[in-house]
Amino acid sequence: MDKKLGLKDIVLIGRTFDEYYRMFELSNINFKDEKILDVASGVSSFCSEANSKGYNVTASDKIYSFSAEKIEEKCAEDLKMVMEKLPSVADLYKWEFFENVDALKKNRERAYRLFVEDFKKMNGNRYIATEYPRTQFADKEFTISLISHFLFMYDEHLNYEFHKKTISEIIRITSKEIRIFPIVNLKGKRSLFVEKLMGDRDFKDYEIGIKKVDYEFVKNGNEMLSIKVN
Repeated sequence: MDKKLGLKDIVLIGRTFDEYYRMFELSNINFKDEKILDVASGVSSFCSEANSKGYNVTASDKIYSFSAEKIEEKCAEDLKMVMEKLPSVADLYKWEFFENVDALKKNRERAYRLFVEDFKKMNGNRYIATEYPRTQFADKEFTISLISHFLFMYDEHLNYEFHKKTISEIIRITSKEIRIFPIVNLKGKRSLFVEKLMGDRDFKDYEIGIKKVDYEFVKNGNEMLSIKVN
């Protein structure tokens, strides 16, 4: 049986601006020209940190219909649960960006606390309650959409039809490019949905490619899927 991080559902684990910058190779975009959507962003601090740096970022997730207090409570529970499970599967990860489990925990705590602080001030403004695969955004409202640790990673919980509907909807609301990271699942193996998506004739009009990036925490998870829609 393949070893994996055993999660029964999608968990609220936040990631920072520094992680996003490397995961999605944001160095090659001019942030002044882009309106960015963070898809299923959860409790990541990217939206908060990016906007403080002058980026134009909107975060979207179904959890934003709940209070900051409820979200923070769930996030603390999820982080505790994941940190308890992690040592038994530590060999599935590369301990370079994070030196050890304790450093990872501190990073995750920092991310969700920055998120909660900003969410309390900006909910309904740059944090939009959204339950994928449907959204309330206008056609081509964003230039770039980022999907972090959602599609492909949870392929045991979200079937291919969900992936397809979600990506189709994000194509509708994005004018330039969609970037998805990682493309491995919880077992650290490339999701079978990646090849299926790339061969799906419903997406034949778009340029879909895989690119290595300068970030790898889950072993083999150093590739980003790019869908160019313009």
